[in-house]
Amino acid sequence: MSFTARRFSRLHKIIGLVVGIQLFFWTVSGLFFTLFPIETIRGDPWRPKIEHGSLETMAVQVSAVEAAAKVEGLWLNAQLQPFLDRPVWVITTSVTKQMIDATTGETWSPLDPVSFRALQRRFANGEGEARIPGTEATATYLVDHAPREYGGALPAWVIEDDRTQQRIYFDATTGAIRSVRTNRWRIFDILWRFHIMDVTGEDRFDTWWMKLFAFLGLTMVVSGFVLIMDRARKGRLLR
Repeated sequence: MSFTARRFSRLHKIIGLVVGIQLFFWTVSGLFFTLFPIETIRGDPWRPKIEHGSLETMAVQVSAVEAAAKVEGLWLNAQLQPFLDRPVWVITTSVTKQMIDATTGETWSPLDPVSFRALQRRFANGEGEARIPGTEATATYLVDHAPREYGGALPAWVIEDDRTQQRIYFDATTGAIRSVRTNRWRIFDILWRFHIMDVTGEDRFDTWWMKLFAFLGLTMVVSGFVLIMDRARKGRLLR
């Protein structure tokens, strides 16, 4: 082996010792990412379908301007939508959202336990392989210290199936489904953090750790190609 080839061989081995574990995590996590459709990771098949009725049959007696006057701050948008067989205005401000009953003008949100139970009774199973947690599931109102897996706005409601640990998070101000979390998603989240080398959970893939190991991994591949070409030139490729 020539002097240059020996140096590349030594470089290849040293880098392999340094980045080998991370290359293992990259491969394992990448394999897991390809095994399941992203829709199942996000929990789309387990999102309950909720029928709120049709606006065509509902009487709207409060205008958007009147509803917006009940919300603090500068309002940006007003959307009329059905909610539990009643018309509501969803008023969006620069800080939050608020639901106002379009019939009485009363503030509808955040949803109290009675309103949320009424919403929960309307759950219908989607096309997923797992059942949707119904009224028998545990419901919890979150004001602060939400689980990391949620990552959405508070306050929020979460229902959990104790059997499968499946959780569905709802925005308490609009009743909208924010996210569905399953064990498959939690495994994905852990592997993703190792994949991008950011265990803090901030989902940054531009850290200097990532750049350094990516550069070392590329160097390892290049040095390996140099060694292959050297062995092929000497007729010892398969020996």
